[in-house]
Amino acid sequence: MYVPKITRFWKPAEVFVLRTAWIFFVMLSIPYDLNLYCSLSGPLSSFENLFQLATFRTSFIPESLYAGINPEGYLNWLIALFAAVAGAFFWSSRRPIVDHAGYDRLYYWLRVLLRYRLALAALFIGVVKVLPIQIPELTLSDLHTGYGDFLLWKLYYLTNAISTAGYLPVIGLLEIAGGLLLLNRRTSVMGSGLLLAIFLNVVLVNYVYDIGEQVYSSFLFLLSVVIFWHDVPRLYRLLFREIQVEPDRFVPFFDSKVRIVRPYLRALFLLTAAFFSVQAYASWQGTNYPYPNRRGIPDVAGYYDVKDFVWKGDTIAYSLTDSVRWQDVVFEEWNTLSLRDNRPVKIDSLKPRIVYQRNRDRNYEQSGNGGRHFYRYEYSNAEEGVAPVMVLENKTDPGRHYHFTFSQPAPGEIVLEGTDWLGDSLSVHLERIPKKYLLREGRRNPLKIY
Repeated sequence: MYVPKITRFWKPAEVFVLRTAWIFFVMLSIPYDLNLYCSLSGPLSSFENLFQLATFRTSFIPESLYAGINPEGYLNWLIALFAAVAGAFFWSSRRPIVDHAGYDRLYYWLRVLLRYRLALAALFIGVVKVLPIQIPELTLSDLHTGYGDFLLWKLYYLTNAISTAGYLPVIGLLEIAGGLLLLNRRTSVMGSGLLLAIFLNVVLVNYVYDIGEQVYSSFLFLLSVVIFWHDVPRLYRLLFREIQVEPDRFVPFFDSKVRIVRPYLRALFLLTAAFFSVQAYASWQGTNYPYPNRRGIPDVAGYYDVKDFVWKGDTIAYSLTDSVRWQDVVFEEWNTLSLRDNRPVKIDSLKPRIVYQRNRDRNYEQSGNGGRHFYRYEYSNAEEGVAPVMVLENKTDPGRHYHFTFSQPAPGEIVLEGTDWLGDSLSVHLERIPKKYLLREGRRNPLKIY
């Protein structure tokens, strides 16, 4: 018969805190929210759905979907804390403190729950950094947008996207390493310490750049702190006081059923993470994620000057103040056309996380961009006696659309003739500018610091 060894005697206040913590973290960690499953679409195994499940957050009070400082999410913590305190009082009234070894086990299983909850999020978030999906390469439209026309979060993302030092993949690898270290009890202190440092940086970045994930990043940081806190007294005595430290002598006991199932559950967890990695790689490599998957018109990608602009039969000269004339146009490799004019831009200001979860529309490229109008275009190939047709639909303002015939009178030139959403006639002559981008050209010689 197994007799559990008592490693400590629990004070009434400590037991109450333990019971409160159990209820609090279960309420914030288990994805029981029906709204979560209602928001999933398509196959449950899709990349977007798996990422949404792994980054679940309890929302008694819905959080804002838009980037910015959104502290209202902390009210969910407060609600969970009130419920946890009430539950702990009820628990204490029904179960007095008699089994100290039982509380050792309860504390151990709380750390197990938090370890796997944090590991799941860290692994999935790390994968989308390494590939890269969370922060992809810049587009031509990004390169032709004024610095001040980006939202703060997009500036942060673009700054990391142009980094050639591998900062983002390294952070992703460290998150994956921390998640894997959490899967073993003996290495959990190293994993939680590593993630504690990483997620502290993430919390600060969210507040500084108005990314909108202050609450969730704080939750991941909190999980890291709670897991790491178990070993803080021993680390303090060892590293600062430099005295002999006794190891954690608690040894979890598993009955026969748990011993049989335990290895399979851990294998299932790792297989889920591996499956997500494969799905994410396939989406990124095979479907141009997070940019649109549909290819654009062959050999037209580039930056174009608006040479002639004829609206309602009147030719409008170059102007930075005219409210109608286009100033420049960018064709991407995919079926996106962006243009700059003097009309106000309706900004897509959703949080980056929401952009990824709902990116079946592939709207990352225009998110956070207030300097250009983005259009999704449909193009029909030329038939005998019929000119090619191009239909433009504004991605953030569907009421704005164009219907053009498309022609290329010479290499590097495009003529669009048709009507706008008001039915007014419009003819635009575009001329490609053979622009070289030093960011993509790189240096002729490597930069040496010493």
